[in-house]
Amino acid sequence: MALIQSTLIWVVYAVVIALVIAIASIFVYLYQSPRERSATVSIVCIFTLTSLLATLLLLPVDVALVSSTTSSKLGRRKDWATDARVDNIVYTLKIVYYALYSLDAVLCLLVIPFTYFWYEEYDEVAAEEGTQTI
Repeated sequence: MALIQSTLIWVVYAVVIALVIAIASIFVYLYQSPRERSATVSIVCIFTLTSLLATLLLLPVDVALVSSTTSSKLGRRKDWATDARVDNIVYTLKIVYYALYSLDAVLCLLVIPFTYFWYEEYDEVAAEEGTQTI
């Protein structure tokens, strides 16, 4: 029962992230200027929005997984929730938290600024003439 419940929580999280990808794609498409669309910038924006929202939406997963180990009627741990199992759940969550926070930091500190300056430096006229430096 415990494996089914925790798997269901992670499956729901994956479905929500898939919906977040769709919503981020629509959001980026709607708010981009039609004349200034770039595939690279769009992909980076969609990926960044998805990553940040996945980090934000991990908190309810954390609460659901930890509360699934206790019985609300009895107020104590369930029989299957041994110290090793709870530590395994917490360890898995810690890995996901560190991975998402690290990804968010890399995106915000390196990828987004690089993409911004790369896009701003691209000159279509110079590219057609062959004088573009990038």
